Amino acid sequence: MTATATVPIEDPTCGIALQPLSGFLAPRWWPTWIGYGLMRTIGALPWPALSALSRALGVVAWYAARRDRRITLVNLRLAYPGKSESERRLIARQHFQSLIYSLFETALVWFDRRGRLERLTRVEGLEHLRAAQAKGKGVLLLGAHFTTNEIAAGALPQTGLAFDVMYKRSANELLNQLALRGRLRRGGRLIPSEKFVEMLKVLKRNGIVLYAPDQHFDGDGFVTVPLFGVPAMSNPGTTFVARATGCTVLPFFPERLADGSGYRMRILAPIEGFPSRDGAADVAVYHGLIEAAVRTAPAQYLWSYKRFRPPAGESNPYRRG
Repeated sequence: MTATATVPIEDPTCGIALQPLSGFLAPRWWPTWIGYGLMRTIGALPWPALSALSRALGVVAWYAARRDRRITLVNLRLAYPGKSESERRLIARQHFQSLIYSLFETALVWFDRRGRLERLTRVEGLEHLRAAQAKGKGVLLLGAHFTTNEIAAGALPQTGLAFDVMYKRSANELLNQLALRGRLRRGGRLIPSEKFVEMLKVLKRNGIVLYAPDQHFDGDGFVTVPLFGVPAMSNPGTTFVARATGCTVLPFFPERLADGSGYRMRILAPIEGFPSRDGAADVAVYHGLIEAAVRTAPAQYLWSYKRFRPPAGESNPYRRG
């Protein structure tokens, strides 16, 4: 199946300038360059070696990253009160391996020129995408923050379709520039989160946008909806987007296969009755889909992020003591 590009090819970064990398040679950028070089070098190793290395480095990260370890355990205690502490710690340790794996996956997306990405990934549910795009009102692929997100976005262009990906820019401008160059090699267009209106324009042109609004949100219009049974300040923006554009909303979840053989990216059927008249109810449906996906691969969700931060003045589960 083919698709018409949703935007002019000369605007793949949605107006974000690609700056000369020669402008990032000052000492303060050296740690980023070193990390970039290591990622590129290690990413060239055979995939079985990367799998073994991720397990080893995951152990190192577990002991070294004390703050992230603590956040991960707090989240898992909140989300899985019925599990024993040893069960939660096992998921947490596996999560750190998954985080290391995500660095290697980023290297695969940014640097691979041997077709490994295409051999390792498969996209399921294209029939749902075809049916949705045939309606002519755009398609919103509704994802979530898994450690496999980089490779999930990188695999989509192999379908032959044009995709736009919403992303949040880093505070590190050199990292932004390197990421833009690496991701653009795969095709498609990148829309920074501050250009939300651009997403609406793409959908109204029958484009396809990947969007993951599951992180902590305390902006105007936030709703508090349980995620894993825990009250979470959440973004009802998906309901607004669907109402404003008439687009079809398709859940999209990646999974790193347990045997290390590759990845499957699942495009699910349209969410029935979405959008409703109740943004909070729509978020609850979305959270239920996330929980189902996490049950399949619990260590691959982004547990090392402070998802359950409460409104000001309420008890903060991440506060020591």
